[in-house]
Amino acid sequence: MSDQTLTRQATRLGLQVNWMDAQGHRRRVSVDTLRRLVPLLESKAGSGTPSLLVTETGASTSIPINGTKNTDAAPAFAVALEDGRRIEGRLRRARNGKFHLPRIIDAGYHTLTVANREFTLAVAPRQAPPIVGRGWGLAVQVYSLRSQGDGGIGHLGAVADLAKRTGTAEADALLLSPTHAMFASNPAQYSPYSPSSRQFFNVLLADPSCTFDTATLQAARKHARLNLEELHQLETASLIDWPRAGHLRLKLLRALYDLHIAPAPPADFTEFIHTGGIELQRHAIFETLHTQSTQRGPRGGDWRLWPLSVRNPTSPETAHFAHEMMREIDFHRFLQWIASRSLLAAQDNAHKSGMRIGLIADLAVGVDPAGSECWAHQGEHLTEISIGAPPDALSRAGQNWGLTTFSPHGLHANGYQGFIAMLRANLAHVGGLRIDHVMGLRRLWIIPKGEGPEEGAYLTYPSADLMRLATLEASRANAVLIGEALGTVEPAFRKDMIRHGLTGMNVLPFQRDSEGAFLPCRQWSRTAVAMTTTHDLPPLARWWQGLDLATTDVSSQIQRGAERTALWTAVAGRTVPEPPSSPTGAATFVDRAVSFVADTPCPLAIVPLEDLAGLNEQPNVPGTTTSHPNWRQRYPVPARTLLARRGTKKRLTLLKTSRPRS
Repeated sequence: MSDQTLTRQATRLGLQVNWMDAQGHRRRVSVDTLRRLVPLLESKAGSGTPSLLVTETGASTSIPINGTKNTDAAPAFAVALEDGRRIEGRLRRARNGKFHLPRIIDAGYHTLTVANREFTLAVAPRQAPPIVGRGWGLAVQVYSLRSQGDGGIGHLGAVADLAKRTGTAEADALLLSPTHAMFASNPAQYSPYSPSSRQFFNVLLADPSCTFDTATLQAARKHARLNLEELHQLETASLIDWPRAGHLRLKLLRALYDLHIAPAPPADFTEFIHTGGIELQRHAIFETLHTQSTQRGPRGGDWRLWPLSVRNPTSPETAHFAHEMMREIDFHRFLQWIASRSLLAAQDNAHKSGMRIGLIADLAVGVDPAGSECWAHQGEHLTEISIGAPPDALSRAGQNWGLTTFSPHGLHANGYQGFIAMLRANLAHVGGLRIDHVMGLRRLWIIPKGEGPEEGAYLTYPSADLMRLATLEASRANAVLIGEALGTVEPAFRKDMIRHGLTGMNVLPFQRDSEGAFLPCRQWSRTAVAMTTTHDLPPLARWWQGLDLATTDVSSQIQRGAERTALWTAVAGRTVPEPPSSPTGAATFVDRAVSFVADTPCPLAIVPLEDLAGLNEQPNVPGTTTSHPNWRQRYPVPARTLLARRGTKKRLTLLKTSRPRS
């Protein structure tokens, strides 16, 4: 294939051969990169007419059928709506010869029949449900929460308790770290943004006390021979020991299953299995296969290296394995049942306490290619590439996240099944969804396997379809949508977010004008939530004291001093003396910053628990693997104790005063 033909093919497949870097310079993808990526994209392209058509209420919809002679009458159609009603008529022929369906005003998944073809017609509302009023909420790392008897890992039971306490304090929302499924057989893989599947839950976050009483739990611990002293050590440690604590939590859950579920499955569990259907079954089969395979060596952790017979979830060998291992598969379905009930209980607590939104889930941008989601939906995922970011000011070498995600062509060819299933799973039992790196709905930087980030290219996604499907699913769940649109985002994409009702994010350190000065709070966007910081940035107290900087880095310390002065002037004014970069000064700054963010016109202000309590520890430092304990930090005391502290109570009062519940 000539270079010219290769370029045309790459463009047809959605690769941006020419692109603009962070400095505004035009760049061109190398021919070698195109030769690596084009065959991978072609393998997922599919053929024929898609089974799902996506549109929105009030829009004219192009129907992909072969045209007839201009003198012939337009084909007849029939739309069977979800509610049982039926709409009939004839398609309209546009000037370009294509046929269009008349406007449908009913949102939902309908069935369109035309020209002896049948399509599923996904009709989205024009906008997702809005954030009503001017509320406030907290952000929390689930695993960091402490509660008595948690065994060393925070769980959704602690979220339920926090939701009750903060809802009573007039909060409207509680933004959670991702609760996606990891690898049950390997708790050492614990980064919440590198999941096995975004369709299921991290079972280590399950709270068995939402299903079993205290006496039953005590008996199960005894049956599992859990060492109480070891559990106490794990619970009181400042960092999570994921392998040890995860192993012990699974032993407890195994004992509960063996003693109380397997002998006589309750009706609720049986119904959960029925409702979960083939998706739940495949995830449970994967977990069982993965457990067995990892016991045979390190290569067993990647399904792409399994025997060919079980690499395919629909093979006869996989079906035979499932039949032989049904009890083990049911155990993994039980784990998902407990996790699902735990999240539901937390959301119930949020609503009963008065929260208008309740829990907000966090949707990761990608998945581990060796995980359950890619195994179950191979036709929709690019399992031989990685996603990341090109070289920019944040990382001169670029970023390779070691994750993958959907193939735009595979999605289209398979009727967006995996994408819809992912949305529904993450919108279950919550009142909102934060979409990490929401720009990924339009384009992602993809990198050939084994190459560095600089050898990648941008791949375009069908953002109109994806946004509409997200809007439709959010509407059906009555949930708000928040898009993490930080960094370089196309202006046209921001406009699309606003049009579809996806709320953006205003984060204090990034709210600056074109000259780099911090924006007054009244100039913050009304179409984005306000936040003091995020999990990838230092908490406010840590930033103010410069604890995130090396003490030997004099130039960075000097620059931080200038930034402190600029930010203090923005949040407090020039007439108020700047406090020192000490713990006491940091507390004063945090007070002012929380009040400043609360005073913005944004529809929702979200303060991480770290900032509400004035803590110094940062959940994650991007680009580090060993120098910082990413995703292992625990809050120093239970949330109820943090909320009772003087400084925390003061900041809660600031939020309630600035944003009273109407």
